[in-house]
Amino acid sequence: MKKTFILVAIVFVCLFGLQADAQVSHSSAPAIAIDTNNCLGDDGGDGVDGWSDTIAFAEAGTISDVDVTVEIDHTWRSDLQFHVEYSVGAAGAIILAADHGSSSGDNYYATFDDEAATLCDDASMCGGDNVTCTDAGTAVTCQPDMALSAFDALTSPGTWTMFLCDDAGGDFGTWNTWTVTVDGDGDLPVELMSFMVE
Repeated sequence: MKKTFILVAIVFVCLFGLQADAQVSHSSAPAIAIDTNNCLGDDGGDGVDGWSDTIAFAEAGTISDVDVTVEIDHTWRSDLQFHVEYSVGAAGAIILAADHGSSSGDNYYATFDDEAATLCDDASMCGGDNVTCTDAGTAVTCQPDMALSAFDALTSPGTWTMFLCDDAGGDFGTWNTWTVTVDGDGDLPVELMSFMVE
């Protein structure tokens, strides 16, 4: 009896066109000069009265985790307030940092990650007068003021916007870069299965 083998390709839609648990990052380098004392009226601590910059994601999929990395030069980082928003869904403004620390620690180089062990505002991270947030080579990973998990289960494509301001006088800086890293769940793009018909 003749046997026929049929090869069937079942194509699944995978997040961002990659394999399961795909991760995609996009960055922007606004190089914005941070003037002193430009958001005194920002009582919410979200930086909305200052500057903003956007990062667009064209990839399609469902978000399972979001991290945000910032590289900001500043002569008194506790003056800084900043948050992120996403164009899809109703998560609103997620504050990353608002007046962290009470000292004259310089710069803010950090990755905001819900899964980190310590808050960025902790004295051992960016909340103290220390060097852990000072240079790109010593950037820390720590928790934001508000959880980025508010964006979980939302869909892509979409646009991320970060707002930043300085709420006190006497110090200046530069918003160098920021990066959004998105994880998502998906199936393998193609699974090959064979079966036999007699």
